[in-house]
Amino acid sequence: MKVTVLLRNDHDALKGLFNKFKKPGTRNQNGRKDLFDEIRREIAIHSQMELEIFYPALSGTASTRARELVSTAEREHRSIEKLLQELSGMNPSDKDFETKMAHLMDEVLRHIAMEEEGIFDEARKNLPEFRLEELGLEMEDRRRILVTLAA
Repeated sequence: MKVTVLLRNDHDALKGLFNKFKKPGTRNQNGRKDLFDEIRREIAIHSQMELEIFYPALSGTASTRARELVSTAEREHRSIEKLLQELSGMNPSDKDFETKMAHLMDEVLRHIAMEEEGIFDEARKNLPEFRLEELGLEMEDRRRILVTLAA
């Protein structure tokens, strides 16, 4: 599977988790905490795969635009990680939790849009098809390891 397809699937799964979090049925504390933990885990695994495999491959191309986009994406990852850390230290019943969670979801959705509209296009322009496939396979392997470590 091409790396862009794999990442888009991850993005779709994360959007599904966000929608589930927004539903009124997830208002009890344990349900919200469990769902937040799942969101945090998915973001952490996804981010680590991008930072270790996808971004370095794209930064290694001749494209200045690709390097600029990767630099922006890496800054966004740090901002998202900071929000995740803040949320991890909060109780879902805290009044600021809802606001901070909404901010996290906005940041992640903005990041997803930037990747899908900018970075994926640069990847398709600057990496041959076989390399997109190789990166996808590398990321699938890395995901299996990270999921095992997160369990």
